Amino acid sequence: MRIVIKDLEIWYNSIKALDNISLEIVDGELTFVIGPNGAGKSSLLKAISLLVPPKRGVIYIDGRDIRLYNAKELAKTLAYVDPHISRSMPSTVLEYLITARYPHKNFLNFKEDAMDLEIIDRVSRQMNIVHLLNRRLDQLSSGELQRVVIARALVQQPKIMLLDEPSAFLDLRYRLEILEHIRNVTRIEKIVTVVAIHDLYLASLYADRVILLSNGSILACGGVEEVLDREVIEKVYGVKVALLKINGRRIIVPIEPLNSLHSSDNVFRSEID
Repeated sequence: MRIVIKDLEIWYNSIKALDNISLEIVDGELTFVIGPNGAGKSSLLKAISLLVPPKRGVIYIDGRDIRLYNAKELAKTLAYVDPHISRSMPSTVLEYLITARYPHKNFLNFKEDAMDLEIIDRVSRQMNIVHLLNRRLDQLSSGELQRVVIARALVQQPKIMLLDEPSAFLDLRYRLEILEHIRNVTRIEKIVTVVAIHDLYLASLYADRVILLSNGSILACGGVEEVLDREVIEKVYGVKVALLKINGRRIIVPIEPLNSLHSSDNVFRSEID
């Protein structure tokens, strides 16, 4: 399974969010998309999910134009996790997780079976949300809701998983545990996983591949050692960083804003993603 993007261009009314994006994303690797606010991280995930239509360019899944997938095919293939889910849905956590199994069902028979419940039980234990299954969504904290939303994507058993800020609202323990689990699932199940994230430390800790966006364009793409270069990161983010070596990995730690952050040479775009 692989995603190939060619000459992608995304606009929101008169604002260009992505410009001339061409890249390839393969299965079994954890791909992180990083960049400052307005760089186009969320826009890239939404374009792959067909939540926003491209003005130009094509997205292929295993050589097939994604626009040729019908709704059910796409739902079985791809899961998109938005951190800003509404709490107002009148359902329990269990009922919400069951909806992730609908794409695998016949349209005339939506009733869950033993396999569905087994998958939900396994994922709930892995994500430590068993005690939440009978709670309503509007009774959850932000961190609990975030874990439930990610669990739903795993229950869906997609071949492609797109996670927009999966560590948002989570405390330090759950950030590490969930990204560790997502990395393991990606490698074992051989799925395509793309994570849009602000946290450079987590990106450097867990990424197999990094895509650095700036002003809607790809500034760098490759392994952690290639992309997380001190000079590039400091220029793009306007912060001083430290590069550490931990367990053979290059870990990036933001230290402080650079003076140039406030200079007239910097141009700040309105936040799109």
